[in-house]
Order: sequence, then structure tokens, then C-alpha cells
Amino acid sequence: MKFLRQLSFRPVILSLLHAYIVVLAVFMLLPMLASAQEQTADQAAATQWAGNWLVVGQGDEQLVWQLKADGSGYAYGFRADGQLSHGFAISWRIQGDTVRIRTGGTLHCNSGMIYAQFTGWSPVTLDFNVIDGRHWRQHNGGILAFQRRLSDWETPNHGAECPNLYQDHKVPEHTASTTN
Repeated sequence: MKFLRQLSFRPVILSLLHAYIVVLAVFMLLPMLASAQEQTADQAAATQWAGNWLVVGQGDEQLVWQLKADGSGYAYGFRADGQLSHGFAISWRIQGDTVRIRTGGTLHCNSGMIYAQFTGWSPVTLDFNVIDGRHWRQHNGGILAFQRRLSDWETPNHGAECPNLYQDHKVPEHTASTTN
């Protein structure tokens, strides 16, 4: 009986509590560390392309592409004088050396004002091969040349004034086509 009176459960409870805290910490932190380490090559490539870009398409068409690392984005087209003519939402993902793009909502510039509407995603997927760090080739042969990043580009909103690529962003006019 004397032995039972002197037996203390306090060290046992403390060691069990410490073990529980360690196990809980491991199971909480391990998935977070694993997901941070599991970034695939495709996700790393998407992060590299994320941003606002001045893009020149086939025939010197001026474009601004907003690519977000989460696979969303927008593409805007400009006339030869730099005035916004159209745009659309895009959903994009990289698979190896191929970029797959679907287009969605549309944006038009009428009477100096922006009009946007979302009519759903296109059933057509556009495929581009990444040639190098600045060029994508569409499977039908057209090439997109990513000229430079536009750090000051802002997303045009419905009802706002139509932006002018040359006046608003200091892009030299000689890069635009004058044959449209």
C-alpha cells in the first residue's frame, strides 16, 4: 500500500502530453512542407510566365497579356494607333512545353468606353509550344513574341475609358503594325 501512495502519475501524464504535441506538430507541419516542396516543373514554369506582358503577335498585332500563376488571366488587343479594340478572359496551363489556353468573357471598346460580358468558356482550346523564354508558337504556325513586362498595367474595368497603349504605357509606336 505504501508503494501505491507514493506512485505519481504526473511524469507519465507530462510525457504523454509532450508526445501528443510532437505528433500533432509533425502531422500539421509535414503536409505544409510537402506541398511547398512538391512544386512541379509545370507550376514553376507558370510562375515564370506570370505577369503583365507586352506581346507582339503575327502581323505585328499589339497585345497585352495578363497571366496569373493560378492559371487565370486576360488578353487585350490594340489597334495600330494604340487604342484598345478587344479583349477576353483566358484560362491557361502549362503541360511540359505546351501551353493550353481557353478563352472566355469578351471585352470591347465602343465609343471610348469599355463593355465587358462573360458568355462562358469557349469549347476550343488553343495550344502553343514554348520555343524559348520569349516566344510561343501556336499549333497553326503563328508566333507570339513576349517583348517585355508591363509593371504599370492595370486591368480595364467595364464602363471605364478605353486605354491607349502608347499614351498610358510609353510603348514606342514603331512596334505596332501600320498596315491594318
